[in-house]
Amino acid sequence: MRLMKRIVLTALFGLLSCGRVDALGPHEILLIANGRSPDSVGLADTYAKLRGIPEQNILRVNIPREDQGWPHTISHDDFTRLIWRPATRVVQQRGLEDQILSWLYSTDFPIRISSTPPISIQGITFLRNKLPDSEEIRMGTFRSPLFTGPENVNIRPHFSQTFGTYAEWLRDKMPLPSMLLGYSGERGNSLETIRTCLSRGAASDSTWPTGTVFFVQTKDVRSECRKWQHLGATFDINAPGLEVVVTDQEPQGKRNVLGVQMGAPEVRPESNNYLPGSMAEHLTSEAAIFYKESQTKLTKWIEAGVTASCGTVVEPHSVWTKFPSAHFYYHYTSGCSMIESFYQSIRCPLQILLVGEPLASPWKPVVRISLRGFESSEIQDKITILPKVEGIRYARFIYLIDGQEVANGPAFTLDPSELPSGEHKLRIVATGIGLVKVQAFHEETIVVVAETQ
Repeated sequence: MRLMKRIVLTALFGLLSCGRVDALGPHEILLIANGRSPDSVGLADTYAKLRGIPEQNILRVNIPREDQGWPHTISHDDFTRLIWRPATRVVQQRGLEDQILSWLYSTDFPIRISSTPPISIQGITFLRNKLPDSEEIRMGTFRSPLFTGPENVNIRPHFSQTFGTYAEWLRDKMPLPSMLLGYSGERGNSLETIRTCLSRGAASDSTWPTGTVFFVQTKDVRSECRKWQHLGATFDINAPGLEVVVTDQEPQGKRNVLGVQMGAPEVRPESNNYLPGSMAEHLTSEAAIFYKESQTKLTKWIEAGVTASCGTVVEPHSVWTKFPSAHFYYHYTSGCSMIESFYQSIRCPLQILLVGEPLASPWKPVVRISLRGFESSEIQDKITILPKVEGIRYARFIYLIDGQEVANGPAFTLDPSELPSGEHKLRIVATGIGLVKVQAFHEETIVVVAETQ
């Protein structure tokens, strides 16, 4: 009598030739839900399935509910106690410290930290919970190491890069970019609207859409502060089928809108038709100060069909460094994801709230992965997996089991004796060559069965 382990391999996404493509990979994300909010947990689960985020990369923290609902603002100490310490502890316990490049928050989270001056939940996350000098925040002089420029009209921006490239260069100085999947509090969006936004954003991947980006120039100081960026961005943005229009009028009744950058306290986005993957914002003081009734909120863009928008959580004044530059669309059309494009275009991302589908990537190449090495679905001995990629020049393969990287290289030998009985997830990730490291992944369910013979 002896025990023999058998591995049963079943395709999670169908045929072996399937591939999911990402710039920032799902295995590099920490997805955080508010465990006391069923809506937050449900939205996180929906997004994890939509984007193939490993279970190992999902966690819950507990945010106490207040009489008026979920808190809009919390102290720095409460952020540390309720969010930062629990999340970083779980990351460490799961051995993901070197893997996670970004945090994503579900809905029902506080969005502002009551520091001096206040910053957003994404600002404090970006800083890895260490506040800089208050004047750097107030004046917008803090310079993100992810910002590529331009600093003025005479300087061209640096080339687009993905977070993985930055992490290789910055190492322990790499900040922690984050984004909010949706805001459903006061003057926020419904859960149905948020889910639609996320699914449309995911559907935009690799579609290479044909549409228009509008740069609106008016005499409003909100518009004037970024006016100097538009000519250079118009020159640098180069995507087939994408038209860049510089205008003095807010777009109304337009079809196939991919982007709007403007500056105004009130906007009317609902008359336009926005393509999946679009981004629009209107640089104003109170777009993310939801407890105030004045000025149009960023959530109006989401409600109108935009995939992502942003606004500040405190009066920013007309400081261009605190908002996305016009070169957001340069990075986006270079193949970067929504979140990567945001952070490369914002010099001082400390008071901004970024909301929407972070992984949307309309200008990524189409990639296919095929696997060799499986002779049958049941495997009794070691097998060697040989992946092959079409669509990109790849730099390397990495192999993850249950969300943790276990090997890298052109081939992977899977030994069933090294896995406990039960179900596991095997993920093969191909990473492309270049500064924009496009990724594709293929995932299989592995069942290790102990048999008696």
